[in-house]
Amino acid sequence: MKYVSTRFKVTFGFEEALFCCFTEDGGLLMPETTPKVSLETLKKWKNLTYDEIVKQVVGLFVAEDEVPEDARDKLLDNAFQHFDTKDIVCLKELNDGLNVLELWHGDTLAFKDLAMTCTVQFLNYFLKKRKKHFTAVVVTSGDTGSSAIYGARNLKTIDVIVLYPHNRISKLQELMMTTAGADNIHLYAVDGSSDDIDIAAMKVWTDAGFIKEHNVGTMNSMNWCRIMIQIAHHIYAYLKVAKQIGDPVNIIIPCGGCGNMTSCVLARDMRLPIQPVGVSNKNDSFHKMMKFNERVLSNVSVSLAPAMDIALAQNVERIIWLLTDRSYDIVRHAMEDFLTNKKSKLPDSAYKKMCDVISTSVASDEIIIKAMKRCWEENQYHICPHTATAVAHFYGITEGCFAVREEKNVPSVCLATASAAKFAEAVEKADLPPCHSPKIQALEGIKERYEYVAKDVDWADLIRNKVVSISLRYQKK
Repeated sequence: MKYVSTRFKVTFGFEEALFCCFTEDGGLLMPETTPKVSLETLKKWKNLTYDEIVKQVVGLFVAEDEVPEDARDKLLDNAFQHFDTKDIVCLKELNDGLNVLELWHGDTLAFKDLAMTCTVQFLNYFLKKRKKHFTAVVVTSGDTGSSAIYGARNLKTIDVIVLYPHNRISKLQELMMTTAGADNIHLYAVDGSSDDIDIAAMKVWTDAGFIKEHNVGTMNSMNWCRIMIQIAHHIYAYLKVAKQIGDPVNIIIPCGGCGNMTSCVLARDMRLPIQPVGVSNKNDSFHKMMKFNERVLSNVSVSLAPAMDIALAQNVERIIWLLTDRSYDIVRHAMEDFLTNKKSKLPDSAYKKMCDVISTSVASDEIIIKAMKRCWEENQYHICPHTATAVAHFYGITEGCFAVREEKNVPSVCLATASAAKFAEAVEKADLPPCHSPKIQALEGIKERYEYVAKDVDWADLIRNKVVSISLRYQKK
């Protein structure tokens, strides 16, 4: 398997793809061809555990000569050691056909742990093999930062610089980062939105000379490995709820950075019989792009689902590439227009192809609360505000539904992206009983470590200077 940029056909191997953030032409990496999974293969996979499905997926995308099968399986086994359920993920079958796939049983109680732990294992594998050091620059809207921190803390091969939007995430999301306390973790609370920070970080991520000199990349979902592992979510969900192998299933996804949506569209391209449904919170740029064929880089506002407070969803580029028959020209023109003018429009034929695959809707804060309340009243089951956007769509209470192809009268799975225990403020606002987790209680009393960064600081320079200091320190060892 080789990988290509979404903007120009230049090929990479898996190891190169793993360490690459943006390619030199500004694109993101995707597989040159999509491996197809037959119905016969799906039948054979029907009773596999989640981690066994991950191994099957990785085997399709990672060449044996880059990571031998026995080494690959060992890395993946290591990645899933610290999940608090033996099944790693859990499907909850609730009243009236509501299926919720709990993806949050890792260290930080968020779905990011599933792909992040695997990504860190692969990074560490190659770094130890090459005797090299890597610095990951991570921008988080809430959950990615803590997942990257917990995955990489105390590793000698990796330093992680995490920047998060100050006072724009839940207190528990923040605590999971600020209490981590490891010398290879560098945490900054920035006075701006995650999109603001992303724009600054992109100046570093796209500086090819600097990236090469200091071996810098990311663990955000621009990293291909994150997308690859998340394909397993959708296969597992499908196999759990399909009436018969070959029958359709709706996968309802809370949309923020669109990494999960990219994985879902890719799984569909692998011939999985699924319909991707993306639900936005009030920061609904992805929904508006799908409904009106106009992508706009608007300002984000704080919501009850902070990890979805994103307008600059990098993975939209991958989705456009996949759904326009891998058209480098369409992607390049759309992205250049978007980044230059803060808005872009697809050619009508390309837009129609997008509409033929993806359905979307919007859940405001009020709708999120309604979904949390109803799910509790009908099932005595807590959902986080992000998961509530997907559940709201299942309940039919979202706004502005744009559902060209959504299958009716077939099973649906709502992806549960985080534990409700991380969002005590939203649970309280919904007037529900508290949701507790021993992982959160263990954070009490631990000293917090982070650095506040004001608006008037050049954030890109801050990142560069930190990278250089890490690089110099590593060279002295």
